[in-house]
Amino acid sequence: MHAPAFDYDAVTRDMPEARVARGENYAAKGWASMVDCSPSGVLAHVLGEQGIAYVVEVGARDASDARCTCKDFADTGLRCKHVVATVRTVLDADPETLADVADRLPRLLDMLEMEERDDADLLIERARRDPALLRELEGEAAED
Repeated sequence: MHAPAFDYDAVTRDMPEARVARGENYAAKGWASMVDCSPSGVLAHVLGEQGIAYVVEVGARDASDARCTCKDFADTGLRCKHVVATVRTVLDADPETLADVADRLPRLLDMLEMEERDDADLLIERARRDPALLRELEGEAAED
């Protein structure tokens, strides 16, 4: 197993219906990009309607430990639509996709190390939190 066993009903319990629906819509549009996943948690970059990508982390089955870089989450501390999009994306993913996501950053690290980048570990850590950097690094690696 490559991802937490999320309980979607528990994740969305007590959330406004409109917030849940928007999160599901984001997931359906493919706006949640899983960056890393393991049985202990998921890290995703979720594109918002304004074209800003937010960093979302979720580990607990009910998302009680969720974090998001969006203003709504920062202001309220409550689960946001980006968390819903992340959890829905994980739950809808097939095992092969989850395995591929689990290998995404290690594969990128290997490629950077093969390029003899002294800053490979630092770049990977920054890319976890910076969607533009992750795209740039993966684009560079894909061109090789």
